[in-house]
Amino acid sequence: MSWYKFITTIVLLFSFNAAFSAKPTEITIAIQSFLGKDAAYQKWQSTTDYLSRRMPDYSFNIIVVDAPDDALLYDMVKQKKVDYVITQPIASVELNRLYNTKINLTKVNQAGVDQLGGVIFTSVNNHSITTIEALKGNSFAASTPRRLGGWLLALDYLRDKGINPQSDFSKVVFLGSQDNIVNAVVNGLVDAGTVRTGVIEKMIDSGQLRMEQIKVLNNKQNSSYFITTKTAPEWSFSSLEHTDVALSKEVQIALLNYHVNGQKQWKKALDYEGVRALIRKHRIGIYQDPGHINFYKKNYQLILIILLLIAYLLFMLKSRRESEIHNYKLKLEELYKVSSVDQLLSEIAHELAQPITSLKIDAHMLDSMLKNHDSCQLDEIRSTSDGLREKTDHCVDLILNIRQFLSTKTTVKEIFNINNNVERIIRLLKNELNEHNIEVRLSLKQNLPDVNMSPVELDQVLLNLSKNAISAMADNQKSDNVLSIFTTDKQGFVEIIVSDTGSEIKDKLHLFDLFKTSKKQGEVEGLGIGLSLSRRIVRSYAGELSLESSSIGGSQFMVKIPSIKDE
Repeated sequence: MSWYKFITTIVLLFSFNAAFSAKPTEITIAIQSFLGKDAAYQKWQSTTDYLSRRMPDYSFNIIVVDAPDDALLYDMVKQKKVDYVITQPIASVELNRLYNTKINLTKVNQAGVDQLGGVIFTSVNNHSITTIEALKGNSFAASTPRRLGGWLLALDYLRDKGINPQSDFSKVVFLGSQDNIVNAVVNGLVDAGTVRTGVIEKMIDSGQLRMEQIKVLNNKQNSSYFITTKTAPEWSFSSLEHTDVALSKEVQIALLNYHVNGQKQWKKALDYEGVRALIRKHRIGIYQDPGHINFYKKNYQLILIILLLIAYLLFMLKSRRESEIHNYKLKLEELYKVSSVDQLLSEIAHELAQPITSLKIDAHMLDSMLKNHDSCQLDEIRSTSDGLREKTDHCVDLILNIRQFLSTKTTVKEIFNINNNVERIIRLLKNELNEHNIEVRLSLKQNLPDVNMSPVELDQVLLNLSKNAISAMADNQKSDNVLSIFTTDKQGFVEIIVSDTGSEIKDKLHLFDLFKTSKKQGEVEGLGIGLSLSRRIVRSYAGELSLESSSIGGSQFMVKIPSIKDE
């Protein structure tokens, strides 16, 4: 029996020793503070001591983070160096958004109130400010841009009243401590300011301020505090994503039952979505616009003026460029006309040489007849005279056509039959056609409707197409080269089809582009202007110039011009 008592005593001693020697698990609570570290430790130490007593397996410790060191607090949460955080509402919703913390509880202040607001006030000696609207043009003090009760709620309230602090106040200063704001306003250093609810009452209770020194603007009479703005949830107690869920439930139960001087300190979490919407609305914290966006917002009028000036300059440059291009094209067209002179000189010389030689012969014949007046017949003289007149008219018409073709004056439209122009161009090119042994086949429809356009411009188009056809057939070594021109009318258009038996056109896609040519470099006729200009001429009369086909057997172009019946 004595051995049994001895063994039981030993076991009990070891059990007590193990129980007392077990080290509690450390739990760290980070606390955001605007009071300074010493004051924060004094305020919150009793809370952690209470939790440690309620849960002896855990040792609760606090780390105080001064409010300006938000980045330090956020980094501690990110690195999972703490288990819980007690933070002001803006930090609460940001940590929830960034690191998925969970808001468990909402703080209840000494008056049993679980929400905070903003108080907008001025000195009682400032007689010029009696309403919110009278704040315009005055200086204004607040805590920091990231304080809910010390700035953001007042900012939201002022903007809802049509006041923009950045433009309507003479200046906005951020003084940090809310006691500093009250003292600055009372002493006339700034005209007005805002603090969170409870600050003014606390300063009055501590003898730092007298009630008659301040004047609250738009105070809500049904509140236990001075208050101007709408309210938002108080500070929160949040658990981190890695924190043990069972432990968090125990902590919440303990804090919900924690009282100081008979006053409850915490309650179940309120809805903080209103705070999230507020910081998003005013672009605070994590919802703040990037630097370049803020620059654009502040300087949008100047930026708009600069953009309009740039647009105007671009428009002027474009207009000037288009004008230069237009003038350049006109010069190119004139260049094309002038360059065509060299091509036509041989044809013109040949065409003029024949009637002039014939004129000389007829003149000699007429002279001989008149000298031998006894033997000459009147009919012979009349016939010779008529021949002289016709040949002279032909020379005059030819010279007028060339002169008109080279003229830079505005062309004049006429009503005429295109068959005559086709025949005239063929006569003009007769010498060159014979030189290259090219047969001409004309199929000109009789009773063809007239067209209304410049006959000179039509001659220019026909001359270009015919010269291109001759050029295409000049070097193909065929003995049966044929230039065919066919005219007809169809669906309100007069059609001219120019065909050749020359070589195939290689670059059909860019055939009508300016400066695109298939002719040899260095030749006058290889400027690459003719087809582009010809198409522009035809289209100016609502017609069309197109390549119908091109192969080793030759090419075919079609000119379509509205007939006079459709005008």
